[in-house]
Order: sequence, then C-alpha cells, then structure tokens
Amino acid sequence: MGKTVYDDYETIYQLNLDLLDMVKQEKWEEFIQMAEVYITQLHEVLANQPDDILPEEKTSLAVILGNLLENEDEIEKTLRNRLDVLKKEMSCLHRGKKGSEAYSTQFTSAFH
Repeated sequence: MGKTVYDDYETIYQLNLDLLDMVKQEKWEEFIQMAEVYITQLHEVLANQPDDILPEEKTSLAVILGNLLENEDEIEKTLRNRLDVLKKEMSCLHRGKKGSEAYSTQFTSAFH
C-alpha cells in the first residue's frame, strides 16, 4: 500500500514537533533551517491533497491538524518573546553606541 494523506500529515507533524523542541531549547539557527523545510513540505502536502479522503482519515487528520495549530501557537508565542528580547538588546546596543560616540567626540574635541 502506498503513502496515505495521513502519512504525509504525520511527517509534517513530526517536523512541527521538532521545531517546537528547537524553539524551547533556543536553537535558533537550527530552527531557521528546519522551518524552511517544514513550510516547503507543508505547502506540498496541502497542494497535493486528494479530494476524496476517507471518513476515518478525516477524523485522524482533524486531531493532527489541531495539534499542529496548538504547536504553531506555542512556537509563535516563543518567537514573539524572542523578538522582544532582541529588540531590547538592539536598543541597548544603540544607546551604548550613542554613549561611546558622545564620549569619543568629547574626548577628541578636548585635544583639538
């Protein structure tokens, strides 16, 4: 028997779990690489989904899709928190740069 729609979604779900795990462990570089694979495969599965899905498969797919959505919500929440941290760090760097420039300007103008 060939690969079923359920098998395709099961593969997507495993990638989704891997992404969630990477986010929880703050493995950002790995996450970026895996996210590209996940999105590409998800688009392929959605584009090639047959019109005639068996009722049993629909029930199983509903569970997987529900889990996918929950995990993606958690991933999104964690990414938003990470973005906030990065924004704060960028602000601190910017303020530090401004302070260094002001000090440098003051220091060099005293000798000219």
